Amino acid sequence: MDVVALLLAAGASSRMGQCKALLPWQGQPLIAYQLHQIQRSRVRECIVVLGPDATRVRPHVEAPLRPGWKARGVVNPRCEEGKCSSIQTGLMALPVPPEAVLVAAVDQPLDARLLNALIDAAEAEWDRGASCGRRTIIVPTFGEKRGHPPLFCGSLFAELIGVSEEGGGLKAVVRRDPARVLHLSWSDPSILVNLNALTDLPAARPDLELR
Repeated sequence: MDVVALLLAAGASSRMGQCKALLPWQGQPLIAYQLHQIQRSRVRECIVVLGPDATRVRPHVEAPLRPGWKARGVVNPRCEEGKCSSIQTGLMALPVPPEAVLVAAVDQPLDARLLNALIDAAEAEWDRGASCGRRTIIVPTFGEKRGHPPLFCGSLFAELIGVSEEGGGLKAVVRRDPARVLHLSWSDPSILVNLNALTDLPAARPDLELR
């Protein structure tokens, strides 16, 4: 299956007080950790959407370039407008809509195993080369809680590119029609992690020593 990931890293990190993409995570910057998880997955390509810290973050996106490296960076010139503008920037960087789009945020650590499980679920649910059918969105869950990242059928490309902050953003797409959402049960609560502020880090990584 042809799956493209959007990795949103254009936020101002105002609540964190420092660039989220460069936070230390398992011995490397968080952006590097994210991208190495993507390299290990079946995702074909990753579009990293950059913002105010593009100069500092881009080397981690493009410096490791080697045969088969899946990531490339694009800058969102409207990043102050919010996350929806980054989704639009990433989608518009694609020459043609893929079979599926995975939308991830840099402050929500990824797991290659989960990415592959989402793709496996999509292939089981959707007929390759045909319509995705009724359930066009796959969302991982831990217990009764929805996690991240969601995977969207390419048939929703126009709906995704039309998201707006005023309209509720990506959450509104997921909530618009519950019947089109397939929930993928996952045993790891890390799919619920959001690194919004420094106070979130000890709970997510109790072994992490902050500077």
